[in-house]
Order: sequence, then structure tokens, then C-alpha cells
Amino acid sequence: MKTKALKTILLATISLLFALAAFSQKGIEDGSKYGKGQDSINCIKNLSLYREFFKHSNYKDAIAPWRVVFGSCPASSERMYVEGITMYRSFIESESNPARKEQLIDTMLLIYDRRIEYFQGEGNVLGRKGIDLLRYRNQEIAAVEQAYKYLKRSIELQKNKSSDAEMVTFINASVTLNQKGKMDDNQSIEDYFMVTEIIDGLLDLSSRWPKAKESIDDMMLASGLLTCDALDKYFVPQYEANKTDKAFLEHVIKFYSSAGCDRANVYVNASEQMYKIAPGPQSAHQLAVLFIAKSDFQKAAQYLQMAVIGENIDDETRATWYYELTIVSTANKEYCEAIVWANEAIARKSNYGKAYIALGDAIIASRTNLGGDFEQRAAFWVAADKYAKAKSVDPSVTADANKRLNDYLNQYPNHEEVFFRDMKDGDSYQVKGCINEYTTVRSRKE
Repeated sequence: MKTKALKTILLATISLLFALAAFSQKGIEDGSKYGKGQDSINCIKNLSLYREFFKHSNYKDAIAPWRVVFGSCPASSERMYVEGITMYRSFIESESNPARKEQLIDTMLLIYDRRIEYFQGEGNVLGRKGIDLLRYRNQEIAAVEQAYKYLKRSIELQKNKSSDAEMVTFINASVTLNQKGKMDDNQSIEDYFMVTEIIDGLLDLSSRWPKAKESIDDMMLASGLLTCDALDKYFVPQYEANKTDKAFLEHVIKFYSSAGCDRANVYVNASEQMYKIAPGPQSAHQLAVLFIAKSDFQKAAQYLQMAVIGENIDDETRATWYYELTIVSTANKEYCEAIVWANEAIARKSNYGKAYIALGDAIIASRTNLGGDFEQRAAFWVAADKYAKAKSVDPSVTADANKRLNDYLNQYPNHEEVFFRDMKDGDSYQVKGCINEYTTVRSRKE
């Protein structure tokens, strides 16, 4: 250990001798950044010493000569400020005394201020200062407010030159201040849109930008700040120009859906446009659900029909979609189509009790196409068969099935009507039309 220390000092001494030979006379003569006369020699000596120790991560020995340079020749090296921050972060993180830690943080912030004073670069340095302030004082609301100001100014100055860390930390500070009642909703939303607009232009430059955007989006969605009106204010003006951009459409759909604004016109338009760009059964079904929520059953039926014919859909899912198509078609008074779709659902899931009930309902609804009163009443026999089948294959629908069976008993033809047609209870009878099924004759109990 002693050998290593001696070696380090020897190297520092050799470096110092070369530095003195090269620079001291210049500093004496022209009043350069190293100072004049003895001050110049002292600055060069300490600059060389601290750098040798710093190079070996020996911050304990590096800090004394660094402080001399920082205090006596602050314009000597911008790198000196960067390396000073590195050392002070290390000191802060290893310090256990709270009061001493606060002093170290104050010095770190001073280093940033002095760097701006002597080397400008306000945008870059303020961003770094804001991040470090939040790193070590994020529990103090006054510090969060100050860090927010540093970061906002940094981003305003640097724009697309800002770092991803600055963007993410800025939004984090904005959301925190909003949640603490120190900032109104509109300002936080404005901050978000400002940052998002910048990041959108950087997404293709590096993988870190999509990650930053995702992190920022998640923060905003979790905050509950994004109202439907706020989303409209941001996305509506952009829609026409970007409606063929898949990434933009995905962004719209994600935000409106997560914010519970899935009935907004721009969300609906974006969803339909996305289907045109990337059609598929899942996206078609998503659109159908959207139009069901909006009570636009005609469009819902269109998209469900596209969903059910999609490839790579398992029978369980396809059966569910056919069932939904049955319900939607019934709502559209397309009863014959509803019968077809219900049978398709049952063909893929034989114990689908709800599909049998929906089929019975569609059969009853379609009866007006069968002719006279007797023929129409006969439809209730076929429907009763479906309700009975529903509860036999799926006990969970027993209550619904029994209610329908009891409610419709009085809709059967009476005994005279059955007798008049030379039939009796228990005979087979074909109900025609789009129902087209054989059933059993049952007369109404008087």
C-alpha cells in the first residue's frame, strides 16, 4: 500500500516538473488563466497534483489541491469543475453526518454556479445542477421547486440538445409539485407537451429516447393529469397531418384509452385509421367494442364480422366474438343474421349457454317474417327448445333460461289452433323462414 502511494506521489512530482517548465513562465509574463508570478506556479502545481490523484480515484488526496485551484484560479480549467462534481458526489454519498452532508451539497451547487460564471454553458450546466439537486434533496419541496426552475430553463435553452435525463427529471419535478399543490394542472400539462414535442423529433436518433418517452408518458398517466379536454387540445391539431403515422396513432390510442377518453372523436378516428394501416382480428374487435360503447351497432357489426373471419383465433375467442355479433345484430334488428351468428358461436363452443339464450331471443324476434299468427307463435316453441338446451349445458344461465320459459308459455298457440291444423301436442313441426328448424308442438294451457 505504501509503495503504491509513493509511486503516485512520484508520478505527480514528475508531472509537476514538466508542467512548471512548460507553463510557469507564460503565466508570469501574460497574466493567463493560471494567474501571475507565484500564483501561476501554485495553480499549475495544484492542478497537476489533484489530477494525478483523481486519475487513480484517490479523491481524499485530490480534494486539497483541487480546492486551491477552485479558489485561486477558477478560470484555469472547465474540466476541473466536472471532476469536482464527481468527487463531491462521492463525498456526499459516503457522508453519514446530516449537517456535513448538507454542507457538501451546498458546495456541489456552488461548483455548478462557478462553472457557469467562468465557462458559460448555462443550459447544459443548469440541467445537471437540477438533476443533482433532486438527487440529494428530493424530499424538500423548496428544493424541488428550485430544481424545476433550473431544468425548465435548461430545456428552454437547449431544446433538442437537452439530455433524456433532464427531460425525465423535469417532468418528475413538475408532477411532484402538482401533487403537492404547488403547481396547477395546466402548467404540468403544458410542461409535458413541451417535452413531448421535443422528444418526438428525437425518437429515431437513439434507443434512449423511446425509453425516456415511455417513462414520461407513464408518469403523466399515473398522475391523472391528462383529462379528455387536455388530450384534445394537444392531439386534435396534429391529427390530420399525422393520421397515416402508425406511431402517432398508437400514441393517441394509448393516451385516450388510459385516460378513459375512449369515446372522444379523435380516439375513434385514430382507431379506425389504425385498422386501415394494420388490419387484423384483434384491432377489428377492439373497434367493435368501441362502437358498442358508443351505441353505434351498425359499425360494431361491421368490425365484428371482420374480426371473426381473422386467422389464428382460437375457438373460444371466436365463439365469444360470434356471440357478441349475435347481440349486436339483434340490436340492429337483423334477426336472421343474428340466428346465423349464434349458431356459429355454438358450433365452436357447445356448452355456450349465453349463445343458446341469444339464439332463442333472435328466433322470437324474427317471427314476424313467418306469416300468420299461428306460424309466428310456433317460433316460441323453437325458442323454448334453445332455452332448455342453454340451462342443460350451462347451469350458470338457469335463472335466465327459466324466466324466459315461464314468460313465453302464454305465447304458444292454444289447443283449438293446434287441433284446427290437425295436430296434437308432441307432434313434430317445421318452423320455416330463416329459423328453419323442426320442433315439438305444445299447446297453451288455458
